[in-house]
Amino acid sequence: RLLVENANDAIFIVQEGQIKFANQRALQMGNDLGVELDHVPFAQHIHPDDRDLVLERDKSRIKDEKPPDTNAFRLVGHDDQEIWIELNAVQLNWKGKPATLSFLRDITLQRKLEKQLRLSQKMEAVGTLAGGVAHDFNNLLMGVQGRTSLMLLEMDPTHPHFEHLKEIGNYIKRATKLTKHLLGFARGGKYEVKPTDLNALIEKSSQMFGRTKKEITIYKKYHDPIWTVEVDQSQIDQVLLNIFVNAWQAMPGGGDLYIQTENEMLDENVAGVYGARPGKYVAISITDTGLGMDEKTLKRVFDPFFTTKDKERGTGLGLASAYGIIKNHDGIITAESARGQGATFHIYLPASEKSVIDEPKEDQKILAGSGTIL
Repeated sequence: RLLVENANDAIFIVQEGQIKFANQRALQMGNDLGVELDHVPFAQHIHPDDRDLVLERDKSRIKDEKPPDTNAFRLVGHDDQEIWIELNAVQLNWKGKPATLSFLRDITLQRKLEKQLRLSQKMEAVGTLAGGVAHDFNNLLMGVQGRTSLMLLEMDPTHPHFEHLKEIGNYIKRATKLTKHLLGFARGGKYEVKPTDLNALIEKSSQMFGRTKKEITIYKKYHDPIWTVEVDQSQIDQVLLNIFVNAWQAMPGGGDLYIQTENEMLDENVAGVYGARPGKYVAISITDTGLGMDEKTLKRVFDPFFTTKDKERGTGLGLASAYGIIKNHDGIITAESARGQGATFHIYLPASEKSVIDEPKEDQKILAGSGTIL
């Protein structure tokens, strides 16, 4: 009795569809789901998509047909809350009738971590591909630009082809911006890394964004004191701006933007899933009240060239480059959203023991003079 009641797994006996016995962990699992194990048939607790398979295996077990001993499926509560569980069941007799003794383990967190690990591995592979494409594309652009420049050197500006060649040069400049985004996704270099106060950096970036988007109300909650991080400030500013713009586009009629910073400790279980080191991190959360994303869109939100916008409004590289920049800083970036419920982006950057260096401000002298300003 002591072993069963203090077990970390839910243990219960099902007979003729009803739960005849449940230990304390099983009752707690029922409470978490908002269901009454004693009064509702066990089948009703199983997710509709998994129910037939689970019941079929239970029937096979009673008939001694030896189905798999362990299988995973979902339980669902009254408010559609889902938890993933792993079931290990054996047949026994309970008060003279066949029954099933079940051991249930909550694996919701494990499933979530596995999902994040698969996403991280996929993005790693896509990043390698994007980096190779960007470098090869840059080489091709260099050849086109070089030959175009040579032709322009020997061509009179009055020649009918002169303007066309100049326009080719402009297209090359636009294409190099594209490769810059791709290289950002594929872990491009950090150019000027310095100890930084993220609160100050976010405040500056959000103020600039807020001045241009008056229809967005920005709420800020900064942890003070915030740990120092070592980052390329211009690249982190680019990440923030990409997320702000993405939020603005998800709120066409205006809305609210919530920005929060925290000092957090990430353990091996969480950090390891994203390929990061455990330890101190500064966490940034950016939440909007926009249209939100469905599960299909959420899975691809950081994919290069994936966009839900019209062709004229973007290339789908903003969030992809943000992902690459944060990964290049040995950080973590994730997104969570649901259709009609807005979106939240979480960013974790490793904390540093270095102190922020305040850059001295130049004295602002008023220059006197005379003349007329046109």
